[in-house]
Amino acid sequence: MSLLILLALLLAPDSVTISNSEVSYEPYPNGTGWFRFVPYGHSFYADVHPNFVRFDVTASSNSPAYDWTATQPGGGTASNRYHAFTYGVFGFSLPIWSGSFGEDDRFGLAVTMAASANLWLDIFEPQTAPVVNTDYRIGFPSITFIHRFQHTFAHNYSIAFSPFKHESTHIGDELQIEHTLADYPLRRVNVSYNYTELLFTFNEPEDRFSAYHSFRLGLMLLLNPQAGWYTVYPSDGDPSVTSPKNSPFELFLQYQYQSQVSRHGFQALVSAEIRNRVLYGYTSTGDGKQDERRVFTYNVFVGPRFNFAYYDGYFSRVAVGFRAYYGNCPYGQFRNIPSYAQFGLSLIFD
Repeated sequence: MSLLILLALLLAPDSVTISNSEVSYEPYPNGTGWFRFVPYGHSFYADVHPNFVRFDVTASSNSPAYDWTATQPGGGTASNRYHAFTYGVFGFSLPIWSGSFGEDDRFGLAVTMAASANLWLDIFEPQTAPVVNTDYRIGFPSITFIHRFQHTFAHNYSIAFSPFKHESTHIGDELQIEHTLADYPLRRVNVSYNYTELLFTFNEPEDRFSAYHSFRLGLMLLLNPQAGWYTVYPSDGDPSVTSPKNSPFELFLQYQYQSQVSRHGFQALVSAEIRNRVLYGYTSTGDGKQDERRVFTYNVFVGPRFNFAYYDGYFSRVAVGFRAYYGNCPYGQFRNIPSYAQFGLSLIFD
């Protein structure tokens, strides 16, 4: 037994110590270098467009705008108020350079580049399991500065700046073809825009094993306010049926709590977001008018997380829990739909 413990000590990474055949969790060591894992600046679990991998199976508000079965050419309405959908988020944040400086590594600076893709599937539709919508986000490298404290509750604060990001969204082929065959006045909306993003975070949870109360304030600002959030091309419908107000920003407040990690690697996690954004100014088919206005959205995740003791980097934690959302629909051209709700199970690899 003593020989096995000695062998484990020799093979274990620096961030883990072993005592009495039990694992002792320690935070990721700070340092300077290229392409190193950066333990701060990551998306909170309630973020709608996060930079990690997430799979959802939820009951969501149904609508004839995206329920392919209920909107065959010739008309129809959604048969149920709620419908089971699946969602996949495939996100990552590539580390480019990070460094720590000052006494006791009091300050840190990181350069990372993030990208993500959201996929919305009607996988339970029996005929074709159509793609409802996809969203893509990518941009230039972001810069994150962190200042660490030596206090019990106030661990640190960070400021992250992304000078250029782009989002492009696409309605699924089956829906677009159906809208064309049904001769909708508005068949497709090109939601595509460039923006800059600024984040201020109090208590970045860079030590994934310790208890943290984290708060984040974020601002998204359109780089070309005159272009707005979306465009309707003449080949896709009549641009006059839209009424954009060109409100050029999104503002959001996030909170996340993680408990102390247990001796088996588990911890409780709660994450919540309130976001103020634009409800797009058009109806789903283009019949009639809908004024563009600002609305609030609410997103919550609650569940346990498991941390792998012998690896402190990307995909070193797995969470499963309950996620609920309410507000305007957060996906693609369907952001014109108010009072959208979804709730169900969520599996996260971070």
